[in-house]
Amino acid sequence: MAIFVHIFAADDRAMIAKNGIKVVRAKWRKMNGVFLSPVTENYYNTHQWKRELKRIQNIPKLAVRIRIPDEERVFIGRYNEEQIEVSASEAIKISIEHASPGGLEVILPRSVKPKELLKFYKPNDNVGWRFFPESHSRKPCGCEYCQRGEPYSQRLRVD
Repeated sequence: MAIFVHIFAADDRAMIAKNGIKVVRAKWRKMNGVFLSPVTENYYNTHQWKRELKRIQNIPKLAVRIRIPDEERVFIGRYNEEQIEVSASEAIKISIEHASPGGLEVILPRSVKPKELLKFYKPNDNVGWRFFPESHSRKPCGCEYCQRGEPYSQRLRVD
């Protein structure tokens, strides 16, 4: 059984524990589903989306571990790029062996049942990336065009 992590708003814990995780429908994405990260030995890669999600919606986040069958078909790829269909166990292998796993996302094209939820927990606040996966070594662009509509952008803008 393959194990994945889903990060969500802390206020939704009781609802998720009772009903599971429903498929997220988005008009701007080609593919809808439950967004997951594979659980690997590298804590940073497993929880990389935490900080980016906090930047977009600054609300407390929790994580839940999910167990799905190894042969279950999922989609994996970098955020907003082409996804490939593989089995759940292959998705974990790809994440471990990928040269730069930052920004990889796994999409499960179905809802998650409550019995597939393993453990709820609060991930470390200081893990993850902001703006884009390789951003730790670069300061974000401060021009008005790049920061238009971004949260907390006034701190970065160049006058």
